[in-house]
Amino acid sequence: MMHYFREESVRFDFSSGKKWHMAQRKSHTTERFKHFLSGKKWESWIHHHHIAQSFSFLLTANTSSFSILREMAERLLFVVVEGIIKSLGSPASKEIGLLWGVEDEVERLANTVSTIKDLLLDAEEKHAAGDHAVARWLGRLEDAMYNADDLLDAVSTEALRREIMTHDKNVKQVRIFFSKSNQLAYGLKKAHKIKAMRERLDAINAAARDFHLKVRQVETRVRNRERDNTHSFVSVDKVIGRKNDKKAIIDRLVNSNVEENVSILPIVGIGGLGKTTLAQLIFNDEQIEKHFELKLWVCVSDNFDVKNIAEKILESAIKRKTETIEMDTLIGYLKGKIDGKKYLLVLDDVWNEDQEKWSRLKELLVGGARGSRILVTTRNESVARITGTVQSYSLRGLDEDASWSLFKQVAFGKGQEPENSSIIVLGREILEKCLGVPLAIRTIGGLLGSKNPETEWLSFKKQELSKISQKENDILPTLKLSYDHLPSELKHCFVYCSLFPKDYWIRKSLLINLWIAQGCIKLTDQSQCLEDVGHEYFMDLLWRSFFQEAEMDTFGNIIGFKIHDLIHDLALSVAGSLITTFDDKERNIDEKTRHVSFGGYDIDISSLCNASRIRTFLCLDDGYVDPSRRRNIDCNAIFSSFKFLRFLNLHLKFLDFVPSSIGRLKHLRYRDLSENSKMKKLPNSITRLQNLQTLRLSNCTELEELPRDIKKLVNLRHLEIDGCLSLTYMPLGLGQLTNLQTLSTFVVHWDPLSKYNSGLKELNRLNNLRGELSIIYLRHGEGVASEYKVANLKEKQHLHTLRLRCANDEAPLEDFQPHPNLKQLVVNYYQGSRLPSWLLSLTNLVKFELLFCEKCQYLPPLSQLPSLKYLSLQHLYAMEYISVSDEFSSSSSARVPFFPSLKEMSLYRCPNLKGWWKTRDSSVEVSCNNNNSVEITALTSMTEHPVLPSFPHLSTLQIWNCCMLTSMPTFPHLEGELVLWNASLKPLQQTMMMNMEAQQIPTSTTITSSSSSPLSKLKCIKLKSIADLETLPEEWLKNLTSLESLTILNCNILKSLSPGIQHLITLQYLHLCNCHELELANDEDEMQLQGHKSLLSLEFTHLPKLVRLPLWLQHATTLQRLEISNCENLTAIPEWISTCTSLQVLEIGGCSSLTSLPEGMGFSQSLISTLLGLIVLLYENLMAIPEWFSTCTSLQVLEIGGCSSLTSLPERMGRLTSLRRLKVERSVPSYCKDAREKRVLLIWVCHAFGVLVSISGFVDLGECLVFVGLLWSVMGLEGKMHSHDVEGVQFRL
Repeated sequence: MMHYFREESVRFDFSSGKKWHMAQRKSHTTERFKHFLSGKKWESWIHHHHIAQSFSFLLTANTSSFSILREMAERLLFVVVEGIIKSLGSPASKEIGLLWGVEDEVERLANTVSTIKDLLLDAEEKHAAGDHAVARWLGRLEDAMYNADDLLDAVSTEALRREIMTHDKNVKQVRIFFSKSNQLAYGLKKAHKIKAMRERLDAINAAARDFHLKVRQVETRVRNRERDNTHSFVSVDKVIGRKNDKKAIIDRLVNSNVEENVSILPIVGIGGLGKTTLAQLIFNDEQIEKHFELKLWVCVSDNFDVKNIAEKILESAIKRKTETIEMDTLIGYLKGKIDGKKYLLVLDDVWNEDQEKWSRLKELLVGGARGSRILVTTRNESVARITGTVQSYSLRGLDEDASWSLFKQVAFGKGQEPENSSIIVLGREILEKCLGVPLAIRTIGGLLGSKNPETEWLSFKKQELSKISQKENDILPTLKLSYDHLPSELKHCFVYCSLFPKDYWIRKSLLINLWIAQGCIKLTDQSQCLEDVGHEYFMDLLWRSFFQEAEMDTFGNIIGFKIHDLIHDLALSVAGSLITTFDDKERNIDEKTRHVSFGGYDIDISSLCNASRIRTFLCLDDGYVDPSRRRNIDCNAIFSSFKFLRFLNLHLKFLDFVPSSIGRLKHLRYRDLSENSKMKKLPNSITRLQNLQTLRLSNCTELEELPRDIKKLVNLRHLEIDGCLSLTYMPLGLGQLTNLQTLSTFVVHWDPLSKYNSGLKELNRLNNLRGELSIIYLRHGEGVASEYKVANLKEKQHLHTLRLRCANDEAPLEDFQPHPNLKQLVVNYYQGSRLPSWLLSLTNLVKFELLFCEKCQYLPPLSQLPSLKYLSLQHLYAMEYISVSDEFSSSSSARVPFFPSLKEMSLYRCPNLKGWWKTRDSSVEVSCNNNNSVEITALTSMTEHPVLPSFPHLSTLQIWNCCMLTSMPTFPHLEGELVLWNASLKPLQQTMMMNMEAQQIPTSTTITSSSSSPLSKLKCIKLKSIADLETLPEEWLKNLTSLESLTILNCNILKSLSPGIQHLITLQYLHLCNCHELELANDEDEMQLQGHKSLLSLEFTHLPKLVRLPLWLQHATTLQRLEISNCENLTAIPEWISTCTSLQVLEIGGCSSLTSLPEGMGFSQSLISTLLGLIVLLYENLMAIPEWFSTCTSLQVLEIGGCSSLTSLPERMGRLTSLRRLKVERSVPSYCKDAREKRVLLIWVCHAFGVLVSISGFVDLGECLVFVGLLWSVMGLEGKMHSHDVEGVQFRL
């Protein structure tokens, strides 16, 4: 029995030095079981290791066996047995049986397997009760069934190969294959194996009589309650019962009465309470967003590697993956991003109890500005004591009311409480077992949601729930109960999740294809699609809360997810030795192992020598891999050693080529070779893999061609070749693969007469295609139109995205009409003047992009597309008006629908675009009347509309380099962002004037428009290179009551912001740059901002007419950051700047007329206590830093650069005890100024106080060292540096 759990179920990683993104908790599972096996103080150990207690339920009152460990073997055994029965009943097996003379053996084998299947459930029950003899019997059966399945799969493959060969035109090959001697020899060999297998299973079946096993039927998947198609699940925005916890933690995070610059607050609680969810709510809260300058999130889990965590923090800061770098360089980069900034860092799921490791990490983080916070989530009180600098926050279970509210959401239809009070009472009694833990409530609620409350809930409570021992903080038994009640096929599918590391983002399509490859998907009838049923399985598990954090694409389709740590522990506990994951610590595995996954990129095949019957070989994506550390994997060794593989993932393994030995993997269903950018060809032997269902070649950028006999892959369902930029044609016969569900790209060859070119006719029969299809290099030419029509796109109803790329040609797209179900259309490089008329038939279209169509002059009336949400028009050089339309032409009054769903629109590089549309003769003019309604008036000649209807739901609008666009529909409802870059201001004027009085036009019809103030909800405006912007009218600014960010760049005639800026009461960020005529100080009434309580950041850059700072700035008491750069005529920083009592960062650069910093700042104790950073750059006439500066005890960053006249620093700089970084560049003392050589010397000095000193611009090393000595002297550090300390100095010329 014990062979069902081995140490191999612990996750390992082959990578040397580079760990998995979120690695499996090291050896925790093994250690937990060692504690249980030894029986030594396990209760105490559980008390200190909350997750370990979750395994206590393995010890029951009636047995000492680990019953949970038997689950995986039996559950997957059901899949194998069902697959064997299906295979034995197939026409292919019967045909082979007749051919080889073993039809009686096949029938007897089918009867034996069916009999054994009926006994499996009872055998599982006896095994769970501790019957070791049954356990050994199941072990024998498992081996035999897997071998039988492999044998029958080989037989089925042979039958399929026979069928394919009958259609092969290679006469010689066919003759050899069907030769009498060849068939006889092969048939005798397989017949002998079938007979031996039948005898082996007969013996195992006979042995079952000793155990008195009874016939029992496996539960079937039945739904007793109708659910939404989306299988609604509780998402983060519907979190229940954590409002008070959230408020309490936020109050502590923003509390200014904390002594440390960087304080650490742990959240402690058992698994499943929702610590991560609570941290996410806090992280995304608006108050937190405003309070912290930088937010960072890192999931730590059990692999507490300081360098690895530092890399993840840096990646979170820069929003991209980093290359592998040395630790010293990494520290420099990290400190450059976080030092001096008030940041919030969430370290999620910390398990490390090593004080030294934590101290090493903490040293890298203490440079943050005063008020920085680190939020740690952990299950372990010891971790909280080690990490916390303030009292930890203990998270408890939900109270009774909150628990019931959550339970109702998942257990009852639409969350409605039933009328039957007895069901409510029963539900509350069941709820008590969940201990207020949200994860348990969701899983148990999901389980009960599939049962009839009238007839099944009471039975569940008495027979199942009563068996669970009630222990504090012990929730895994409850989760296990939910697993036990999963339908059989969902249990099979769920355990494969143990192949992935904790906190790993799992691609939904990968998991479903894994299920399909392993035969886990059960079809109730042949009309069903495997992927559709797999989707149902997935949504069922999601709805039951086995999956979480589902991520969706633009169209609302789930593309990936994660699983909770406790659910992952559950998957591991039922996986046994059949599923194993690896690293470099323990390489030898059990011979019974069938499924393996690898982290890292260094795979030692020899470690798998004992597991020759592996079915899954999964290499997980580990992000960026340093090419210098890569090792080419030995494909030959894999193909030769593991001939029973069904799932093979070699994604991103730096393969240069694939050996022809791949043709030996006749059982293979899934093959991933994506991201191998140097691979140029695939061997034609890959076409021997008749069982292959998925072939992923995405982003193999140098792949030149697909196998020419690809038509032999008759079971191929997914061919992913997006990003294969070197492909020039598609092979002949591709259209025969009518099972294809995915064909990401179809390349049209430039030479239609090529003997290898297939042409668009290959698409004709591929009507099961779904997802995305890109067709590239479409051309215009003789006979092309008919070929386009033969492509039959109109019948491909499951496609949601179509990308058409023309070869800079006027391809006849009119004959390329897709199905109306299409949701996204992208057209590139089309050279026709008009788009096809069928565009308006795409009533489900959500996103439309038109790019580089340089001759396109007009579009159809896109406003008639009811579902369109995203519109992007780019590089349309010939377009003057977006459409020629009679949309408003009517002799009678009628409401005209106008873009009813559009949310985002981008117009980019349409230099000749003048207006939205021109009308033909007898058209209409649309304008706004004084009631803010749209009026329609008949016209008699072609004209453009001066004003057009409003976009009713447009939230984001970007207009770039469309400088002639002067008229377009108004956009009063923008909420997100408005960007005008090198564009006319008139469209904005038209929108802003919607509430102004306008002269009524007689004989007109009226269309009601919005009555709210235009742009009253807009949060961000960016105006760049607006040639006609002279001022911001006060009438406009009054409307912008929600504006948070205003950026104005390169507006050369802008002279004033106007007093109306006082109306921007929500403004947080104001950036004015390169506006040569802007005079802030001359504005009327100095634009008083007394009412402003939100301004946080202010930047003045390249403002030559800025002579003095505007007086309204002294009222900006909330201002935290002030940057003034390249304002060469600014003569002084006023003394009243000290009234900006919240100022944290002051940056002044390139202001050549400034000679000093204000002395008055030293009299503001509030400012002195809050100032964290001072940056003075290109300050040529600055001679001294004021003495008050040395009293800024909170200062952490001081940078001085280009201050060539600087002669001294404050004498008492040694008081700057919080200083973390001092940088002096090209600010050479006067005695160094006249030297001949002009070298740049960079020195990093780490002295006793941990200050980082950067000095450059010195003449030679000697003078530089003199200046270092001067710095040490003024900072009071003389005599504290010893000779060995100087060894840490690095010099770079």
